[in-house]
Amino acid sequence: MVKIFSKLLVTGVLSIGLLGSLVTWYEPIQVEAASKKVLPDNHTIEQLDVKFVDGVEGEYGSYLINVGERKGTLLIRVDPPKKSWNIQWVNWAIQKRNSVILYLHTELDKIKQPNIAPIQFDSAEMYDFSSKGTPTKGAAAVGYKKFGLQKLSGHSNPPTYYVGMAVHLSKKYNSNGVYYFTGDQYALREPGQVKAYFFNGVDVVEEAHARIKEGGTFPLMNKVMWGKTELIKGQLGKVTVKQPTTLWKQLDNGKLEKVRDMKVGEEYRVYRYLEEHSGLYGVGSGMFIQKDTLKVLYETPSKKNLRLLKIMNGEEK
Repeated sequence: MVKIFSKLLVTGVLSIGLLGSLVTWYEPIQVEAASKKVLPDNHTIEQLDVKFVDGVEGEYGSYLINVGERKGTLLIRVDPPKKSWNIQWVNWAIQKRNSVILYLHTELDKIKQPNIAPIQFDSAEMYDFSSKGTPTKGAAAVGYKKFGLQKLSGHSNPPTYYVGMAVHLSKKYNSNGVYYFTGDQYALREPGQVKAYFFNGVDVVEEAHARIKEGGTFPLMNKVMWGKTELIKGQLGKVTVKQPTTLWKQLDNGKLEKVRDMKVGEEYRVYRYLEEHSGLYGVGSGMFIQKDTLKVLYETPSKKNLRLLKIMNGEEK
């Protein structure tokens, strides 16, 4: 009962923007490691429509997230403002907070919105892992419908990290499936700053939370694999050796020097292509493989994998 009362009290205080020493009233909660269940294929992830609203130059805004009829895991990423440094983000870097005030309203009409946001995002210290975010009777009585997990990818100054959130929605909480995302008024400023994704039919809240880290690997992915190799930013394609061939190094005078023999099945990322010597695939570190359709297969990445790479790096529109 003490834990329930503390959660309601502190979350209520955070909702009206009062921080302070109340957070220290929490007893440590044992956070279980992410489960070993099979994760969904990242190619099935959907990017949701997010509309920036209520924002004017130099002031804060909010966002409409269109979930529609979907049931599954909603994932949200909030990046720092790009146009100018925001003192609130700098403070997050200095203070190294565990979480910030961000939530979803189910009523788009501000006059009808309840005082307590129906869907609140908490840090791991505040989230009830045993109930998977389902509110207790006491929490439900004061207006909570669901709790989601929140985590900062890191802390840096100037701020380059992001805030990642995940919540399992097993049903619609309003008539049209459009939710009003808002919270810390100093942080939410620009179109494109908030991105939303969805995994249909699965609850992967804890797994997504575990992958929120430096490097932009949210949501729910660490690498985009393409065969035996990882697809990385700036990569044009890859070559696969079909018959024994040679790995060359190009000298300053333009001539080729043999590095070693290459075996069938080896794969290399291609970063550039040169027309000289009947065609050269640049595989990094000044190394090249000669174009020869009998000996090597050259492929370009699929649109699916390029999409995933952009999502992983937070670069999709």
